[in-house]
Amino acid sequence: MASKPDILLIESTVQGCDEARLNILRYDCESTEVFKQRMQPGGGYDKIVAIVRNGWLKAGPLAYQVPFASDVVPYYPDTLKLICCSGHGYDTADIGAITAKGIWYCNTPNACTEAVTNTTLSLVLDTFRLLTYAQWCARFDWFKSRDLGTQAVDPTHKSLGIVGLGDIGLAVALKCEAAFGMKIHYQGPRRKPEAEKQFKQPATYHSTVDEMIPHVDCIVIAAPYTPSTHHLLSSKQFALAKKDGLRVVNIARGKMIDEDALLEALDSGKVISVGLDVHANEPGINPKFKDNWKVTVLPHIGVCSRSSWENFDRIILDNVEAFFSTGNPLTPVNNIE
Repeated sequence: MASKPDILLIESTVQGCDEARLNILRYDCESTEVFKQRMQPGGGYDKIVAIVRNGWLKAGPLAYQVPFASDVVPYYPDTLKLICCSGHGYDTADIGAITAKGIWYCNTPNACTEAVTNTTLSLVLDTFRLLTYAQWCARFDWFKSRDLGTQAVDPTHKSLGIVGLGDIGLAVALKCEAAFGMKIHYQGPRRKPEAEKQFKQPATYHSTVDEMIPHVDCIVIAAPYTPSTHHLLSSKQFALAKKDGLRVVNIARGKMIDEDALLEALDSGKVISVGLDVHANEPGINPKFKDNWKVTVLPHIGVCSRSSWENFDRIILDNVEAFFSTGNPLTPVNNIE
């Protein structure tokens, strides 16, 4: 190749390293409308061969731009052949439209599994021991903490239900079993016998969430967000909880839970406590969660660890190098015929 191909970098303010081996154009568009204009002939991005979006997607002034959405894809130049974006999820990208234009789309699988798993483990413990409420008591009303005497429960030997036994879901289940001796139930599109072999105790597979809920004390959502998983947990599901109530943890996507139904279930006692790293309308949380100390709320920071940024950048660079040396990236989510 006579000259270096143009690679457009959509750069996060939080990342692992600054890779200088590529011919980089830096994305500085104020909006995706400006991005569309620059991809037109003579616009500056009209000959890009690859787009790399690195680091923490939720950090910096570009955090909530969606450059891989349905309305942007038609403007991609014919030269564009590869998109690499950090993170496990890719629900903000129109993979079908990207594939139809003959463009590879790569995520960074397993890059932030450790960070998200550790966050989830903390949220599970919080929902049983009500530690967020305890922190509020320590700051504002010490003696209210005595209410915890009749409410806090150890997760030891309780039943944990995982929705989505992928890299993160499996890691969460294994850590909860190892740390607390929890009995594992899981739900997904198919049973995973090889994953089940990693547990010390037999794990129970359920074909539907509705089937699983009556058997678990805590449910963790770790599945991809798709139209079929929108409001995966709502009034119907909460009504199926054990008489002692259900604890709910979500580290996947906020729109997988009907937040109004969740609040009603908290009021009725069907749900005991909640741990949320993700929210339906980010940035920000449902205002009704703010003063409910049985809800632990985090600002979508499960991924937030230096190990994640380093893994993101390594996998993205490996994909770019593999593509330009062999024509095929390493971790595509789509298939180009």
